[in-house]
Amino acid sequence: MPKYFDIDRTKHLIDLLSPSRLTRVVDIGANPLDESPYYKLRDAGLCEVWGFEPQPDAYARLVETAGPREHYLPYAVGQGGEQTLNVYRSSGFTSFYSPNQDWLATIGSWHRKLRLVERLDLVSHRLDDIDDLPEFDLLKIDVQGAETQIFEEGGEHLRKACAIITEVAAIPIYEHQPLLSAQMDVLGGYGYSLHKFLTFTPRPLRGCELSKRLRPRFHANQLTDGDAVFIRKLMKLEELDSEKVKHLAILADSVFESFDITTLSLSVLVDRREITMQAANGYVDRLHKTT
Repeated sequence: MPKYFDIDRTKHLIDLLSPSRLTRVVDIGANPLDESPYYKLRDAGLCEVWGFEPQPDAYARLVETAGPREHYLPYAVGQGGEQTLNVYRSSGFTSFYSPNQDWLATIGSWHRKLRLVERLDLVSHRLDDIDDLPEFDLLKIDVQGAETQIFEEGGEHLRKACAIITEVAAIPIYEHQPLLSAQMDVLGGYGYSLHKFLTFTPRPLRGCELSKRLRPRFHANQLTDGDAVFIRKLMKLEELDSEKVKHLAILADSVFESFDITTLSLSVLVDRREITMQAANGYVDRLHKTT
């Protein structure tokens, strides 16, 4: 979650850039179990959110607490057509996929979380088929293994966005789950590069009696899952249009805190004479006071 968020600095940046609209976030799998990386920007009223959540209870909570710039739909987004959603005891694990029994045997502690509660037969929506969805800047996605399905069916939108925050896995928690490398391959085809990990959780392996004697605090070594940031045109930001460069600068400042991306974006705008070098340096001066 943002550690150095400063509302005055972010507002100053937005005033400096004067984008034509609010930064727009699409959140697929918006189940409000944890605070999203963009929550401070959202709570400050500085972005617009379009969220998708097919679990009825989670969707109801989202609608109940939604602010004026939040829009939620009870859709499952996926490969399109009929699919079955597996709802597990711990709703954060709900997925189109079934648990990987080899993983459960190795981790030794997730059986209760992944106990099946019900199966929901539904029709999933291809991202590119959602007609009412406006152009967006950031895709935040947490769909327990179905990420590549959505990416493959969302190229029209993703080629217009500038950043993605996606849950990635180092090992398959679910059967046939595409891992980080598969996401990199699909997103690379749209011009995205892996930029950073916001989280990548290590866990202890406890697949035998002897390993159960180890203290998890000191022996959590196996990378499991985490959140990764991908940037479109990372090494050629000058190929993005100015509006996208502005929104990327805002997201890098306030959501995933890559201030080097913010300054690279500002430099592009300086080169285009859309802002002055003095103004860009003024942002960096504020940054030094708040980080």
